[in-house]
Parts: sequence; C-alpha cells; structure tokens
Amino acid sequence: MTPEAREIMAYLKKHNLAEQLNLQVNKLCKKRSDDPFGFLSSQLHSLAAPPVITKVVGREVLSACGMPAIEVDIFCKVNDNVRFAARGSAIVPAGGKELDEDEKRYNGKGTLKATTGISEIAHSVVGGMKPKQQDQCDDTLSKNQAKIGETATTAISIAICKAAAELAGIESFTHVRNLIRDDAKTPTFKIPKPMVQLIKGGTSGCNLQFSEILVYPIKGKKFSAQLEQCCRLYQCLGDVIAAKYGESFRIGSASGGYVPPINALSEALDLIQEAATAAGLNTWADVALAVAGGYWKEGYVIKPKDKPQSADDMIQFYVSVLKQNAGVMTLINPLTIADAAQWSKLSSALNEDEDLKAKNYEFIASVSRTEDIKSIKKTATGISMKVEDLVTVTQAIRFANDVIDSKLALSVGAEESGTNETFPADFAVGVGASYVKFGGAFGSQNVDKYNRLLQIETILQ
Repeated sequence: MTPEAREIMAYLKKHNLAEQLNLQVNKLCKKRSDDPFGFLSSQLHSLAAPPVITKVVGREVLSACGMPAIEVDIFCKVNDNVRFAARGSAIVPAGGKELDEDEKRYNGKGTLKATTGISEIAHSVVGGMKPKQQDQCDDTLSKNQAKIGETATTAISIAICKAAAELAGIESFTHVRNLIRDDAKTPTFKIPKPMVQLIKGGTSGCNLQFSEILVYPIKGKKFSAQLEQCCRLYQCLGDVIAAKYGESFRIGSASGGYVPPINALSEALDLIQEAATAAGLNTWADVALAVAGGYWKEGYVIKPKDKPQSADDMIQFYVSVLKQNAGVMTLINPLTIADAAQWSKLSSALNEDEDLKAKNYEFIASVSRTEDIKSIKKTATGISMKVEDLVTVTQAIRFANDVIDSKLALSVGAEESGTNETFPADFAVGVGASYVKFGGAFGSQNVDKYNRLLQIETILQ
C-alpha cells in the first residue's frame, strides 16, 4: 500500500466515513426518496461540524436620524466554507464612552473608535465559538465589555443571536424562545399589543413635562387590526395638530410622536380626543391611552416653571386627570422608582374613588435591574424594558423571564432615534411580551419594527 493510500485509509477510519455513508445510503433505499441527493444532503448535514464564528466586522453607519451608529457583521465557518451569517446594530447613547474624541467628525458623536475595536478585538474574544451557544458567547462578551464597549457588545450579541437563527433555518423569534425553553413541543406565540407614541413631551417646541402619551388597543383583535387603529388615530392627530398650529408641526419627532407647542397635559389629551372623534374611535372602548411620567430629574414638575410637586400632590393630580379623561387607562412611571411606597398610595387612591375604582388601571415601571422588579412588583402591573439596557441578549432574556415570573406584564421597547434593527420585535414575540413600545408611526427606525411584527403575524398564520 502506498503512503498516499495509507493516509486515505487513516482519514476514512478517523471520520468513520465508510460506515456512515453506508448507513445513510441504506436509509435512502428504505425511504426511496424522489430526491435522493436532497435526502442524503439533509442526513449528512446533521453530522456536519456545528458552525463557528470566524470573523466579526464592525462599521460606522448612520441611524435613522442621521447620527452615527454601530453595525456588526458575523461570519461563520459552515461546511468548510466561510460565509456571512447575520448583522446587528445599536446606537451609542449621548455621552457614551464609545463616542469618538474627534470633535470635527459628526460633532464628536462618531463611532469609529468603537467599530475599530470590534474588528480588532471582538474576533479574538468570540472567534471559534458556536453562535448557537448564546449564553457562552454573551458571558465571554460581558467579561471583555470594557475593551469592546457596551454598545458594541449589544450589537455583537444581537448579531450572534440572529446568526444562530439563520444557520438553523428558523426565525429569530423562534430561536429566542428556544433559548428560554428548548423542548420537543411546538412553541406557541402571540403578537404583543402595540403602544404607539402620539405625543412626545420634553422636546424643543413642546413644553409638555410628561415624556410621552401613547395609544394602545383594548379589544383582542389581530395585531394588524390593532396597529391600524393606532395608526389611524396617529394620522388624524397629525391633521388636528396641523390645523391648529401649522403644517410644520405635522412632522414627528425622532421617536415618532408629534411635538405640538403645548404646556399642559390637559391640552395634549384634548387634542387626542378630537383626533379620536375624527378617526371614529372611542378612547375607552376601542383604544386606550397611556401617559408616561416626566424624567423627574428636578422633581415632579407638571408645567414649565412650576415648583416641584410632592408625591401626594402628584397622586391627587393623577386622580383628577383620570376622572376627566376616561380614555387614560395606563400610567407609565407616574412616580420615581425611589418613591415605590407612593405607588401603593396611588393605587389605593384610585381604588377608593367612587368614579375610578371599577376600572382596571395599569401601572408600568421602566427599569433594567432585577432588584427594581422586586421593589415595585407589589404595586406595578407591568415592567418596560429595552434589550440595549441589559447589554446582551442573554441578560435581556433573563430579565424578561424575571418580569413574567413575577406575574407582571412585559413591555419591550427600543432606543429612540435608533437604527432600523428589527431584532427587538423578534425578541418581544420570543419572550412572550404583552406590549411593544417602538415609538410613533413615523420614521423607518420605528415603522420597520412594526412591519416586522406584521411579517411575524403572517408567518404564524
């Protein structure tokens, strides 16, 4: 036997090729498939080495609002070939450490420093790892977060999750569910209700001290029908605002909501009620409104230049607002998390009022720490989260599970002025969220996420 023949025999024996090929051909003969090569390909594919990450590429791109963002490509070795697998993106928050120091580029908001770090450092961190092992990849990323950067870590984690789904031939929302509970049962999914931003407060030109007012559907219709109702009200509100203040106010903010020149919450609710009438919608039977509290950095300020109110004053204010506006059924961050004990007083005040006690009001808190869930779960009915705030997909899944295990409704949102990344939509469906909060029906950074949910609805039919 020649040296080359001995090498071939050793190779065949090492990989047990003769036995495996004989086994698969026998399976084929028993099945008598009309597509023998397709059958063999499928059978042999299950024996192939799992895909591993071979390259991570970072680049500076523009967000939907024209500001620099981070985009990541994941390449994997699949069947002895290197191929592109998936792409993820995220934005660096204002003042983030990953922003460039060069004030001449994008006014100091460039991301070249971060994307260079991704291409140079991330490969050495996750190179050779299996995308399907999300928890192990994320654990390694978290340990090297200081070198890679927080936002870059999020973009890489999202890209790895999407890559694993793509390589497995399944949807990202299905893969997220498998990461939570990988069992033999066929998973069931539901599309979360949309909470669409109508008015954005605290912005230039709009002196409303409350961060946002949103609309969401009450009746349990299909997601597409629910979204249509919310968008119909959004469009009619644009008409109402343009008629009152001029066409320039028809343009939505970076987060999609309108920014009319108003000062008081009552003005905003009056505009929305007028729009609801024009849209043929009842704001207590068809759709409901959610009022999100202000940023409360300088205390509870209800109107510009007003003195900060006490928590007790705010409770009385909310009671008054709810009595005058039957359509408002949800309060988001009505008080700070530090005032968790006052949330209970607010709930009691509503339950003791003869006009309000029969309604099931929802109280949603925006938090990103498990300890905050524990402190607020006795009085809140829901928690709002963003994948970006938890940095990695694994941490976001664990947090979402903690919320649901605490018997609280989960709302999944996304960064304002963000990218066209649609992963938050898949994540929301995968973890079983009750609501999604992706901004107003304006701007591709918002609309693309709503469109992804419409796609998922069709996929699930």
